[in-house]
Formats: sequence, structure tokens, C-alpha cells
Amino acid sequence: MNQQTYMPPQIDLSAFYTPHQGTEWNKGQAYLHFDVDAKVKVLKVGRRWGKSRFAFWEMMRRYVEALTIPVPSSLVPPFHAWIVVPSFPQARQTWNELLSFIPKEVRAVRGVHLEEMYIELKGSENRQWGLIEVKSAANVEGLQTAGLDFLWVQEAQDIPDKAFEKVLPTLRSPNRMGYAVFEGIPALWSDHWFQKAFSAAERGRRGYYAFHATAFDNPMLTDEQREEIEDDKEILPDRAWRRMYLAEFSDEAGYFKNVEKCISGDLLTGTVPGARYVGGLDLGRKRDASVLHILDATERKVVFHYTWDEGESWPLQREAVMRMANEWELERLVVDASSFGGDIFTQELIEAGLPVEPFQITWTSRTPLLETLAVALERESIHFPPIPPLLRQLRAFQHRKTSSGNVKLEAPPGEHDDEVFAIALGLTACDPAQEVASTMRRYGRRGSYVPTQNEAQNGAREGRGAMFMRERISEKVRQRAEAVGVE
Repeated sequence: MNQQTYMPPQIDLSAFYTPHQGTEWNKGQAYLHFDVDAKVKVLKVGRRWGKSRFAFWEMMRRYVEALTIPVPSSLVPPFHAWIVVPSFPQARQTWNELLSFIPKEVRAVRGVHLEEMYIELKGSENRQWGLIEVKSAANVEGLQTAGLDFLWVQEAQDIPDKAFEKVLPTLRSPNRMGYAVFEGIPALWSDHWFQKAFSAAERGRRGYYAFHATAFDNPMLTDEQREEIEDDKEILPDRAWRRMYLAEFSDEAGYFKNVEKCISGDLLTGTVPGARYVGGLDLGRKRDASVLHILDATERKVVFHYTWDEGESWPLQREAVMRMANEWELERLVVDASSFGGDIFTQELIEAGLPVEPFQITWTSRTPLLETLAVALERESIHFPPIPPLLRQLRAFQHRKTSSGNVKLEAPPGEHDDEVFAIALGLTACDPAQEVASTMRRYGRRGSYVPTQNEAQNGAREGRGAMFMRERISEKVRQRAEAVGVE
């Protein structure tokens, strides 16, 4: 670190930044900077309001303030700030603004470190130097062992709870100023840390201040920019548009609706006589977990869930899949064959005699796959126990507007989608939605074969793998039924 002692000239930040005054309906950046005396400012603000620019200059304002406050020589670095982002790719714009807008009067000689994304600052007699670091929430273990004078959490709605649990204690260190800005659009569920922090600030938590504004509260927007925001209603669902630009919180603002009403029952430890089971397997890559959902084909309900740790070897995963497929006597197993090596993995399962159906998840096929799951959730024709990672990913999945103006359906940066695609793949193997079967039909003899959704749409009969498994398990089903006294 360059610890050159330097007494900068009196820095007037107004020479670099003019905060806007807001509108007659809602106060703006200047009010938040200078009239709000709070250690932690929680901003639930629509896009295009200027929340990132506000947070950046709030950090610089606190740095200028810090230069006047003596600290022990043992405090290293004398001033320490973090900018926590959902992922490093998302940090690029913030990093470019740091390089462009930090006054050269306080930037240390050779103080910019591009690869590690940190900048050293010149200091004063009170604080000889300072450090600003950009940190990724995707690396949770890297968010600890530091005391901070300033913490800026950017796009807070996309920062996982685990990451926030790591960074919050950084504001509690002795001799640190402990200022923070948490900014973003609303989270997608009420128990997300950002929504809880905003609610706590609204209730008057000591040292916290809650601020809400829409994109239209930015007086610096031109008429053309306001019209562009209005035009986005044509490509975004109403709830998503209102969340993005009006900063309105809604449990239904994510892509998947009605998640809570589809939660029911518990996971099973084994098969039930007379039931038919299918599965969906999403194969993880090096940094993603693999997930298996097993569903009751008739009731369209998740009965078993298994996750492999990230980086688990595929030979071990293959053996586990084969074992569970046999234990649950799966009629169909739809496998994501689009991941690296997924085609080889699925072929090995097929050669082992499993009723595997490879599914290529492409930009063309993923939207219909997700839409089918969304419809099932809205109609409550799929159910699952309260599996925490599944619920989190379903709630977090959202419409995201790209820089090109298109809208993508995806998990937010730093979040995963393996649970979503595993259950979506499993759903494709289930029977068409219908009323819950009666007790006699559920546990007694079955009538004629009911085509699957895929067969009903495409006019195809069962694949050879499914027919083989049906014949193989029919005798076992009969034996189990007799053992529990069912004719």
C-alpha cells in the first residue's frame, strides 16, 4: 500500500457534483446528503433516480469528513470503504465511475489497482491514507474480517442474505465511522434482508433512515427519457414495471406468481403404493450445484429433493442418480443435457437402463419451459414442501431489462437457478393437470393409461425407457399394495 502522508487542499465536492433537489412531491439527493442525520441510509428507489451517484458522493463526503478526525496509528487502513455489488460483471460501471469521478486531489500516486478493483487515497495528518475496495457478494467468504468507515451495498435487492450477514458486522468495529448506504429497487419477497432493513428504518430504528422515490422524482430526466420509461410498459409486465421504476414492493412482482399458495405437505422418505414417480435433474457446472426433484406424476407434487454440492464429481453424481431412480422406480427422468458434459452424462444414464429424456435448455426452449412452470404455479396445479432454496429461487426469478432494451427471464446476479430448472424439467414429465384423484383411484387399481403433457401435445406414446420401467415396477406395486391390505 502507498502510505504517503499528504495534506490535500480543502476539497470542495460541489466542484465535482451537484446533487439534485428532487421534485415538489419528493425531496432529492441534496436533502439526503445534508438534512438527514443517520448512520445508515436505506434507499428503495426506482431506476434512473440517481441512487448510485448519490451513494458514491455520500462515500466521498464521509471521506472528506474522516480527514478531520484523528485515529490511532494502529488503525489500518486509516480510512476503509467497501462497495459491495452482486457480482464483478455488474461492478464494471461503478468501477468506471470511481476512476472518472474521484477527485485527483485525493487519489494516491500509483493508487489504482485494476485487477483487484481497489483504489488508494491520499490522506491528512489525521488519516495518512485511505482505501476503497469493490467486493463481490458472489464470494461470500471474502466479505469479512474488516472494519469499515463506509459501506455501500449496491443493487441491494440482488445481494443474498448470506452475503449481508457477513458485511453487517463490518460497521461495528471500534474507531470506525460505520456509515452505510443500502440502495436498490424493492426486493421480491418480504423476508429479504433489504426489505426488512427498509421496514425497520420506516419504524424508526435508531441510526437508520428509510427513503423512497420513483424514477420520475429525478428532475434531471428529460421529457424524452420520461417517455422512454413509460414506453417500457409495452415490454414489461405491469408489476415488474412498477417495481423497477416506481419502486413499489409486491410479493407478486417476480416472474413466478402464487408461490406461497403452492406450498404444501412434506417430503417423503420412500415410495407410496400405487403412486407413479417422475424426476427432473438440473446438472450443475463447476460453480453450480446439481439438483434432483422427484414428483408424484399424478398429483404433480414434489416428494423428494436432493442437491449435490458444487464441484461434486460426476461419477459420484451418476451413481447417486442411478440409485435414487431405482429406489423411486421413476417412470421418466428429464435431464438437462445442455450443461458442459451433460450429453455424455445423460447417455451413460440411458445405457444403464434408466428412463432418461435429455432436454436441451437453449434460449429458444427455456422460455416455454419457464412459462409452463409459471402457469402451473398460477393455477396451483403444482405443489411442493417448503424447501428453502427452491422457494428463494422461485421468488427471486425476475424480468431483467438488458442494456440492449430486451427483457430476459433469469435469476439475479449472485443467485442460482438450478432449483427452478430442476422442478420445471420434472413438471414436463408429470400428467396433465387434473383434479386430485380419489382415494380409491389413488391406492387402488388404475384405469387406462393417461398420456403425459408431452404426449398429449405431440401425439407421441411412451418412450421405450418409460415402457420398460412401467413393466418392471408393476409387479412391485402390486406386491406393496397387497402388503398394506389394498386390493
